[in-house]
Amino acid sequence: MLQQDSNSLLQGLIDEHGWLDVPEIITSREGYQVDVSGDDWRLDYVSRSGTIYCGRVENQFLRWALKRRLMHVIRTTSSHSGNALYVDFSMEIISRQDTFGLSSDIAVDDLRERLISLMESAISEARASHRLWALYRPIRWYVWCADNFPEIGFDPQYANELDGMSIPGNPKGEAVKSDDPDKGPLDRTLEVPLLINALERDGSAQYEHLQQKAALALCIAFGRNPANLVWLNESDLVNLTDGIDPGKVSACYVLSIPRIKKRQIDPRRDFIEEKMDKTAARHLLNLIHANRDINTTIITADRGEVTISHKPLFIRRPRQTVLAAQAERAFRIPASEINRLLRAFVERHDITSPLTCAQMVVTPRRLRYTLATALVEEGISRRELAKILDHSDTQHVEVYFALKGKMVRMLDAAVAKQFGHYLAYFTGKVVASDAEAVNGDRDDKHLSFYSEANPTDHTEIGVCGESALCRLDPPYSCYLCPKFQPYEDANHAHVLELLLARRDERWEKGSHRLAVQQDRVIFAVGQVIEACKAAREVAHG
Repeated sequence: MLQQDSNSLLQGLIDEHGWLDVPEIITSREGYQVDVSGDDWRLDYVSRSGTIYCGRVENQFLRWALKRRLMHVIRTTSSHSGNALYVDFSMEIISRQDTFGLSSDIAVDDLRERLISLMESAISEARASHRLWALYRPIRWYVWCADNFPEIGFDPQYANELDGMSIPGNPKGEAVKSDDPDKGPLDRTLEVPLLINALERDGSAQYEHLQQKAALALCIAFGRNPANLVWLNESDLVNLTDGIDPGKVSACYVLSIPRIKKRQIDPRRDFIEEKMDKTAARHLLNLIHANRDINTTIITADRGEVTISHKPLFIRRPRQTVLAAQAERAFRIPASEINRLLRAFVERHDITSPLTCAQMVVTPRRLRYTLATALVEEGISRRELAKILDHSDTQHVEVYFALKGKMVRMLDAAVAKQFGHYLAYFTGKVVASDAEAVNGDRDDKHLSFYSEANPTDHTEIGVCGESALCRLDPPYSCYLCPKFQPYEDANHAHVLELLLARRDERWEKGSHRLAVQQDRVIFAVGQVIEACKAAREVAHG
């Protein structure tokens, strides 16, 4: 059958049955106009923009059927769901069209038989690889088309068989449960501290760097998906103590985070309020300050010059003219940009994972897994974790509770010393004697470490270089303080032994949160041991 004959037959069937043909413009459920007059459809939706290439489907009947299903999904569900349908259709159907001869010149009866063969092959392969869930959308497409357009190559009887299939859901938590060092949760003992340290020490004021720091701070603090961050506005960060004398009360920040539910038309319709600590809020405030220099006025195709009154937290400059209704969206970065910002931060600081000895792989999803597993170890309830991760029920958090007790690293002296230099918690100076130390002549600045189990067991560990009164928590805070001057010949190994013993004791009693609280001190002591060893080797040639 010639392509011209196929087109004529299709148009004849459309006219005969009174089917709705594909118009030039449709309105998505989110309220945006989509140009569907050609074969390439550009969709703008919550997390990113995507283009659907219907022209990749060679057979006219299948192409038209795909367009009609896409129209239905975009109008009634969401643009995101329409794009997801196209992605799955491309992977499972378009990729096999040449193999099964779904060309433009075959008769409808041949199309019907070959399409069934294609579907059976795809299902068989999916079952063998335990990914039948990936065929859910293509199967729903076939069933819907068989119900509405059986005349163009869809078999209602076969559709009934498909409709009765039990299709499992997308497997949840596979990356969480795996030990893959590049996909699962980051190691909260060895990897997360490297990110936090780099974030604390990063003083760059370059705009790109400010965006990187804000994105990382948000992902570490809240574990939200990129789409939640994309739809943040500057005004969502509120200082509850604004207007109160800062000398009388400490600043208290609250961030209203858009919830981004799948069937929600307006991504900023519903929010969840989260308290934000001052350190993380500082990165957002720095970005907001830098945003003042960015002009959010755009020339639109229908209303001329339009200025956005509520600036997004993460701003980009639009690259093309848009309709006025889409002006605000045009200034928002795509969700993929959040991933890129995190990756760029790691590359800029050259952060190496102690576990892989390669550049650390950091994504919003990994930080989400990390937050969840850490909270479970600290004893959070299922309901509270579901609330923090913004799940509608507790079903999706079960994977984290199944791993309780397995995600916290067991420490020993060898691990503490091996990884101490990676974490670099100790920033003081090793001294051979009091004569080399600042305040070495002051008895009140000499530091000792006492065993909690046996107060008579104490170790002289060094000298405090702070001339004023120290307001930290010696001796535990000493190893983390830049003013600490450990003795080269002190028995720091005994201090490490006592700290590890107490950690193990707390862990055995089920006090997991308390057990890991002094991990930073443990690694700092391990680093001091290695630094003292190196100093002795230099001194003795």
